[in-house]
Amino acid sequence: MTRRKNKELLELAMDLGGEEAVEVIKALEKKKESTDEELAEMTGIRVNTVRKVLYMLYDQGLAEFKRIRDKETGWYYYYWRLETKRLPEIIRSKKMAELKRLKEMLEEETSEIYYHCGTPGHPKLTFDEAMEYEFQCPICGNMLMQYDNTVVVEELKRRIEELEIELGLRKKPRKSKK
Repeated sequence: MTRRKNKELLELAMDLGGEEAVEVIKALEKKKESTDEELAEMTGIRVNTVRKVLYMLYDQGLAEFKRIRDKETGWYYYYWRLETKRLPEIIRSKKMAELKRLKEMLEEETSEIYYHCGTPGHPKLTFDEAMEYEFQCPICGNMLMQYDNTVVVEELKRRIEELEIELGLRKKPRKSKK
């Protein structure tokens, strides 16, 4: 697996299942094919947690298994392996979903005027909400002032542009020659 593909897989694993998912993937990369018990032993993670991670990876199309029956005991053993053919498609789909969410957030941030008391953690209210509270914070009672969301809007625009370039939906802006 290429270094870039590996990095993308580990980042996706972190998003999906955290540190435990990353450890399971690293163990699967080393061993190529393993049972859940072997993976639990290799990683030091509880078997139930390893199974949860494996099924999550399977649901995403990033892991496959084969089921083999032990002729003596009649028990089934599941041998798991990574399947990364769909990785680019899965990553693209996640980025498209993030892009949609960011565009919705940008629409919300630019279509409303917000008011805030200036205390971190206190709510940011729309004009109508601020009117209901007579421009006083519902938590501390301080006067609500118009909230400058320029930084938030610019950050959303920057991230949207970045994602659109990554997804090939927009060309990189050319550097102007001076």
